[in-house]
Amino acid sequence: MTYTPGIDRSRVDILTELLADHRAVEDMFDRWHRTAVDDRAEYFCELVPMLVGHEVAEEMVVFPALRGRDELVGPVVDVRLAEQAAAEQVLSAMEGMDPRSQEFAEAFGHLRVAVLQHAGREEVEVFPLFDRYQDTLDRPTLAIRYTKAKEAAPTHPHPHAPDTPPGNTVLGPITGIVDRVRDALH
Repeated sequence: MTYTPGIDRSRVDILTELLADHRAVEDMFDRWHRTAVDDRAEYFCELVPMLVGHEVAEEMVVFPALRGRDELVGPVVDVRLAEQAAAEQVLSAMEGMDPRSQEFAEAFGHLRVAVLQHAGREEVEVFPLFDRYQDTLDRPTLAIRYTKAKEAAPTHPHPHAPDTPPGNTVLGPITGIVDRVRDALH
């Protein structure tokens, strides 16, 4: 293990990080009902990087750590990646919609259901894999890598970008920089 300054490795765990993100996304989705129609654009600008960062970090850190452990893990990972790709398509389409429109509200409703179902399936099907393989997975290191991947992740959906290594590990951080520059200009 290598020392990472400023991080207490004894308290960091990948499942804690993932669960915290899932609860934050649930809270964010719950805010929709309290968000005035004229404030939905700002709300959406907050939601998108949260969802994209989580997805990209899972694609870069979580799923590669689990893939190949046994013949049952690969298909579970593939289904979760497909769900994330579908959500990314919806997010991408929503970026071109008027957040005050009925079309946006309907798309948001579909996105909310899909993302929350996806998170629930991860908690039931993926999270137990970390316990099953705890002897060979360094969960604190995975948590640190996951957090760093979220920080470097794009802030907008890129549905045509690769979602598996090595493509995502090379292009993800570059796309993240481009997105942050674009966000700063707008």
